[in-house]
Amino acid sequence: MSESLKAAVRLAVLRILDPLVKWLIDAGLGVGDLVSLVKIAYVRAARERGLAARGEGQRPNVSRIAVVTGLTRVEVTNILATGAADPVYDRGRQRAERVLTGWWNDVAFQDESGHPAVLPLRGGQRSFAGLAERYSGERWLVASIVEELLRAKAVRRMPDGRLKAMSRSLATGGWDPASVHAFGEQLSEHCATLLHNLNSPAHARYVRRVVNVRLDPMYVPLLTRDLTEHAQGFADAADDALNHPGHTLTGRNREKGASLGVAVYLFETREEEALPPFVPKSRARDKVPPARVRGDRDKRRPGRR
Repeated sequence: MSESLKAAVRLAVLRILDPLVKWLIDAGLGVGDLVSLVKIAYVRAARERGLAARGEGQRPNVSRIAVVTGLTRVEVTNILATGAADPVYDRGRQRAERVLTGWWNDVAFQDESGHPAVLPLRGGQRSFAGLAERYSGERWLVASIVEELLRAKAVRRMPDGRLKAMSRSLATGGWDPASVHAFGEQLSEHCATLLHNLNSPAHARYVRRVVNVRLDPMYVPLLTRDLTEHAQGFADAADDALNHPGHTLTGRNREKGASLGVAVYLFETREEEALPPFVPKSRARDKVPPARVRGDRDKRRPGRR
């Protein structure tokens, strides 16, 4: 990789880290926490590359991972020994998401108007237990799935004990475990798609970015409302198509399914967020008030540099 390309990569990493580090600071995590996590991520990535390209089997090559990542053999060994580099799958959240998606898309669990029916916890196939069994395959985990959905406020328990679906998503948009998990998952998916397109431009996945950097601020609220409505309609239609019962594996075959999705998000860069580049304050001319800088330059003798 050329130096100019490496420089571009470094700049891109800084842009990625800018919002991420702000998030970490808000969460009370310091640079030491980030460094520890970066080391784990490096070992995990190197291990996955080895499994894919070299067929190392179940036992990773510590020496190769150390060379690729720049970590010591001791660091790599310790990370592998703790299991921190193993793939992470939030199966509890995945189960709850599958159940929630089935509730919104399976006609067997909808009312006459096509909305998710209010379901009793148990009692036959048309119950939450029946829904959980169909879309998670684990009827004995009904209580934990309900707890996850209630905690995320995606489901509400009615006074008579029945359950009502309130949201298509587990994320609530605040600082709660479901939203934090969603943050990591969605950012990972977005980066993975962009990386795929860098590595495989001939088979690029669809990505399009539309922005106006000179928009009149008075139109921001109006366009935000309209774009949100259009995006919501598209997302609901995509959800119906992707999670149509006829397209979805259930029961014991569910783990053999492929994963395909689409994400839509609205972004706005505020003026206070577009900070100028950092300039060190140690330069002598920075100590001179701006109004005097030009005058001082005008007083310089011809030919002086």
